Amino acid sequence: MPRIVVLLAVLAAAPVAGQVQSRPTDPPIVTAVNESWFQLGEPIQFAGELYYPAGAVVFFNGNTMVRTGHYNGVPLYADTTVEPYSVVLVPIGRGLLQPYERPRRGALAGTTGSRLSSFPVRVIPEITALPAAAVSPTGLPVPPGAVSVFTPEGAGISTPSTTRAVGTAGIATPPMLAARPVVSLRRPENNDGVWVRFGGEKWVSAGMAVPLSATDFVQVGEYAGFPVFARRELNEDVIYLPTRANLVAPYRLKE
Repeated sequence: MPRIVVLLAVLAAAPVAGQVQSRPTDPPIVTAVNESWFQLGEPIQFAGELYYPAGAVVFFNGNTMVRTGHYNGVPLYADTTVEPYSVVLVPIGRGLLQPYERPRRGALAGTTGSRLSSFPVRVIPEITALPAAAVSPTGLPVPPGAVSVFTPEGAGISTPSTTRAVGTAGIATPPMLAARPVVSLRRPENNDGVWVRFGGEKWVSAGMAVPLSATDFVQVGEYAGFPVFARRELNEDVIYLPTRANLVAPYRLKE
């Protein structure tokens, strides 16, 4: 009788199926628009690497973008459709994010990511030689952008030409290694901020968005699938790109 009860209990048990629900990523609340490092176009550090501002701004997409960290209190996002740790996205307000790209050098030299890199790709990886002994630099610190060398401790100190004999064999003094130059990371060469390339020219952000009016604006082309506008009456080197409903942002021609 107990065996029959156990058998019936097993047969009556219904399988339990797990259900996973995914929801879009919440849009960012904190942005970098007022941060000095963003306004100056400085690189940011993430996952032990430096990332530089590169390319045009993109719209936030909660279905493909996930939060991956933060920099000085500003959240960082990654696009799950591209190679991990190749590009991070920094929110700059109004549903827009500025891509920051990692140069393809070092371990990434000679490789290609999910899209064409904005920076030159190194063909030969850097080779870092290990020092012969643990020594400390003897020179004073230098500011970023400078080139300096260090001399191993003991360099320049004369050693006896003869060595003390131990048993029947002498101990030879190893030759001093030549110091190699150490070059620090260069600062960014420009501060163009947000920019796009249209009509073979470079256009940089020129201020706040303005209302789009059919009487004041006329379409003059397309950029990445978006219409490009210009003012009808004004003869100015400024184009306008849509940012959100009924708003367009100005971009001036870089001289």
